[in-house]
Amino acid sequence: MKRSLVSCALILLVASVLGWREAQELSRKKEANARLLAEAAAMTNEGSRTPKATVIPTTRPDLRTGDPGMKTEVAALAREYFALFRDSDGTAGGESSEAFAKLKADMKSRLEGLNPSAIQQFMAECNGNPDLNLRIRRDLNFYVRTVFISKYPLEMARMMGDAPELFGISGKAMPEGYVQDPFQHLVYYYSAEKKDLSFVFQCLAQAPLEFQSRYIGGTLDYHADTPPKRAELLEAMRDFAATPEQGELVKGKLSELVFGRSEAKATFVEVTDWMGSANLSSDELVAATKDIQAKVRVGETGQWLDWLATSGMPGEVSKERAFQLGAEWAEKDYLAAGKWLNSAPDSPEKSAVAGAYAAKVYPYNPEAAMQWIQTLPPGPDRTKALQTIYQGLRKKQGSDGRVAEAFARQHGIRE
Repeated sequence: MKRSLVSCALILLVASVLGWREAQELSRKKEANARLLAEAAAMTNEGSRTPKATVIPTTRPDLRTGDPGMKTEVAALAREYFALFRDSDGTAGGESSEAFAKLKADMKSRLEGLNPSAIQQFMAECNGNPDLNLRIRRDLNFYVRTVFISKYPLEMARMMGDAPELFGISGKAMPEGYVQDPFQHLVYYYSAEKKDLSFVFQCLAQAPLEFQSRYIGGTLDYHADTPPKRAELLEAMRDFAATPEQGELVKGKLSELVFGRSEAKATFVEVTDWMGSANLSSDELVAATKDIQAKVRVGETGQWLDWLATSGMPGEVSKERAFQLGAEWAEKDYLAAGKWLNSAPDSPEKSAVAGAYAAKVYPYNPEAAMQWIQTLPPGPDRTKALQTIYQGLRKKQGSDGRVAEAFARQHGIRE
């Protein structure tokens, strides 16, 4: 019985000592914060008087995964981070006070000491805090962009791809002034500021394919405003395309890379000179000329049609591009298109243009359209032109498709 009483007494004594130590530590922290706030208030009241210097710890141990106390310390850091904003609400000057600025500087230095696994835990702790609001989200976003991404870009790219919700990345457009997309910032920072395209694509490769697809276009936004930059970007894209999926992503951006995004369309000479210097492969040319009819100057369509014949693209692709260009040209300037047809030498591309031209002018001049169709030998080009006319008649006739059906019977068109 006596032994039992002695054991209980020892336990109570140890608990009392530990509780006293924690109370003392908490008291010291409160006194330090109060001293900072008092000094800031004194500066406000006394004008130019300089307060006594306060030492703010600026070096923190790098919190490694193997540190037994890391998780506890990171959780405590997250709580202190929220307390920083909560406490500022009741102080003179609030977040604009010098005391708050000093506490923020201290917090930043502590956040700089976090390693990637600690960063992920810190973000999870913050996102799980019920006091998280827009003000704190914006502040967190600032640290993610200026501290974490700057120090650990590759790891952050992987982390943001794996857990986008921790970083406010939803894939939806954010309202102006809300928070900046941190992954987009990463692409901007290393494309425009650091001008390290190779590293940008290394970061992209750390993220899932969905992110690669979403953010690869950012490289065009930030590093494609001059021909030399576009050439550099092309080489970086080629190196990036290590998988078939990545290859398709790159192909999907080649047209914008070649023709640009500006509403002021580049000239024929500018684009073809750049393509020649870039040594585009046949596959790259196919990707680059997708929807070519919307990207060239109408007055230069004839030059583009002549170029197609010697481009080196597969014949069927070249004819398809010619058909698209011919249809657009006949729509915008049928007189110029007709003049080109009358003077151009026979070629597969000319046949494609003739079919596109006939389909476009048929509603206004059926006789002239059929004359051009008769220049095409029986085969795919003539069939495609007749099918296009038939589909146009069906669309125009609506529910009354008798004219279209009569045309189909006359020319042997089958659905």
